[in-house]
Amino acid sequence: MEEKKEEKGEGKNNENERGERMGGFFIDKRSLWLMAGGALGALAIIGIGRLSKKMRPAAVGVTKEGIAFKEWLIANYEKVKEDIEDIVAEAKHVHLKDLETEAETEKKEQDLLKKVEQMVEVALRQRSKKEEA
Repeated sequence: MEEKKEEKGEGKNNENERGERMGGFFIDKRSLWLMAGGALGALAIIGIGRLSKKMRPAAVGVTKEGIAFKEWLIANYEKVKEDIEDIVAEAKHVHLKDLETEAETEKKEQDLLKKVEQMVEVALRQRSKKEEA
């Protein structure tokens, strides 16, 4: 009742869709690329041995420039990192200053409202005294 899923390249007794028997070796693209990569790797190893004496000065020059680039990159990274840290610190300072200003403004508003409330109460008391008299 259970059907087995057959992997790509495997058929029932090496039969294709038409039921014909297929024989021989089957090499898929992945295997071909793997073999080609291995062959290129072997050629590269052989070529490096022959060209190492001729290419050594160029390889040294390229490596030297790579090291110089790495040092330049690290120096610029540190500079940018410091700039970003300065910006973040300044933003935090401005934010805290804004919060303090906002708190002071809110306190002044509350004090003003209390004064207005007291003035209204005094005015109401005076009005009620006038009405009683």
